[in-house]
Amino acid sequence: MEEINPIIQQKVPIQAINIERLKDCGVNLRMARLDRIHPLASGNKIYKLRPIIEFAKVNKYKQILSFGGAFSNHIHALALMAEQHDIESIALIRGEAKYAENPTLSDALQAGMKLEFVTRQDYKLRNDQNYLTDLQKRFPKALIVAEGGSSDLAVQGCAQMAHDINIDSASDFLAIPSGTGATAAGLSSGLAPRQKLMVYSVLKDESLKARIDSLLIANKNQYTLQNADFGGYAKLDKTMLYFILDWLDETGILLDPIYTGKMCRRVIQQIEAKEFKNGQSITLIHSGGLQGWRGMQKKVELLAGNKAWKKISCYIQND
Repeated sequence: MEEINPIIQQKVPIQAINIERLKDCGVNLRMARLDRIHPLASGNKIYKLRPIIEFAKVNKYKQILSFGGAFSNHIHALALMAEQHDIESIALIRGEAKYAENPTLSDALQAGMKLEFVTRQDYKLRNDQNYLTDLQKRFPKALIVAEGGSSDLAVQGCAQMAHDINIDSASDFLAIPSGTGATAAGLSSGLAPRQKLMVYSVLKDESLKARIDSLLIANKNQYTLQNADFGGYAKLDKTMLYFILDWLDETGILLDPIYTGKMCRRVIQQIEAKEFKNGQSITLIHSGGLQGWRGMQKKVELLAGNKAWKKISCYIQND
């Protein structure tokens, strides 16, 4: 069997975050730059996908099938990683076939992924056991992976992520944005002693806590769930956009608008509200996903003009 590449190519870079409005807050803020650790699957995706791909190869699956939206970071990363390891990839995409022309799915197609577009009603069945049984019959050679890569295998990979971030020193808090909960469950299972995890929910999803708890290996009491939906999933308004642009100016780090932007904005609010003690340290985890900006040019230009888009696109092109 071909050897699987290590999860990361180098130690996770940790960058100090110095924000002018927080200079007297007494909280030590830094960011784990998971957006910089792998050329194909930035952020948490490499940690989630590596054990899945390894499992597929060991058990001789010829294909990996998963689910996602038209701009899914998971689908994008899966297509590129599967191609690298000579495994066919298949994605059931929520929406219309015209979405195949967007940058995310164009990359996936170029990497050899087969796309099947389904209605939003059918997409809601993605976790239904009868639906999955029928799907397995259609694709008998495929390992079926839940939306976002959420699985016990992904949790194991994300437990390793916590260790890699804590190699030099463990902060009082790790902070992660969450959609499906697998990354949060894995991180919680890999925390250092007395370290706490803050999970920032970017969706209005009352089932998230139960889902995280069902995936947890250990340390069930070491995480808290924080609301950071700011109007709903994938909602980008002027306030959020200007927060991200200001963050880029002050730190040199581009956040994505769906996950890390929301988390960082909420953490800033908490710090300013004195929810942390003087001297405590927080490591924000950049979960990647910057490729998703490529589908937002019109939105950015409408909200903040062409200069704003040039600033964002220049960063992406140089990344």
